[in-house]
Amino acid sequence: MAKMLKVEDAIGEVLLHDITKVDPEQGFKGRIFKKGHIIKQEDIQTLKKVGKDHIYVFEIGDDKIHENDAAKILSKAVSGENTYTSKEPKEGKITIFSNIFGVCKIDVKKLFKFNSVGEPSMPTIYNNSIVKKGDKVAAVRIISLLSPKKDVEDAVKIAGEGIIKIVPFTQKKAGLIITGNEVYHGRIKDKFYDKLKPKLAEFSCNIEEKIILPDDKKQIKDKIIEFAEKFDLVVLTGGTSVDPDDVTYKAIFDAGVDNFIRGNPIQPGNMLTIGWIKDTPVTAVPAAALFYKKTAFDIWIGRFLIGDKISKEEVLKRAHGGLLESIKDIR
Repeated sequence: MAKMLKVEDAIGEVLLHDITKVDPEQGFKGRIFKKGHIIKQEDIQTLKKVGKDHIYVFEIGDDKIHENDAAKILSKAVSGENTYTSKEPKEGKITIFSNIFGVCKIDVKKLFKFNSVGEPSMPTIYNNSIVKKGDKVAAVRIISLLSPKKDVEDAVKIAGEGIIKIVPFTQKKAGLIITGNEVYHGRIKDKFYDKLKPKLAEFSCNIEEKIILPDDKKQIKDKIIEFAEKFDLVVLTGGTSVDPDDVTYKAIFDAGVDNFIRGNPIQPGNMLTIGWIKDTPVTAVPAAALFYKKTAFDIWIGRFLIGDKISKEEVLKRAHGGLLESIKDIR
């Protein structure tokens, strides 16, 4: 139940929700009065300026829950490993942050069910986004000022042990196989090593060993198998085009990888080839990586380094948003 009071008659009453001010000219949107604030005489004009000629005083029944209390309960339920939340609700909302550098994992099916309950609402960033410590990953609240307790209880049950977690990057070792007769015979200088070394290092992965091989399928295959035993990631360069002389992708296949995927609907980097030998990812990076800041390799690199195995279906779905040159925010 709620009763409406003129602001002039609400002096001494306690605000049961935050009061927000929106001022585009000043570039301000935020809370000006906090839940629990006792209304004073000097507050009346401020309240009127934000359109509050009346204040509603709620009598919360046993079957209802206030937005701030709901946000606290829901945020605790959805938050998983390596996350933290804002200290208190603001405008009825609690924000969830990453506590580390890693990959944000969202249980998308649970998230859909959670948001389907009714009052609970939680937008998130994209599943599998790379996040740094302090990045916002989600915000949770209820839609109304008051929610049926049952909605909150149902949402908590759906969340189970959590909906959001961050998987950290840990120290990894990579082996780099540079292929191509032109590089092997010294006709041109390799440029991939200098390009890939800092890119991998950003994710705590060091290139422990590199080797330059000719376009010889057996030599490449044997080295792939050797490196897969020694390192956490095997990266190859060259030999992935449609030229009959390019044999790198064939060597990957012959090495007996699981889940062999040649090419993906992402540009630049259409010819990226991936597969796994046991739990070790093997990937051939096409020449596009020498010319573009972001390619298909950048889409999957974080996933390789946290131990994910990527399915063909997932690769195909990444066509949506796969024209990397045309989007500023690449995930």
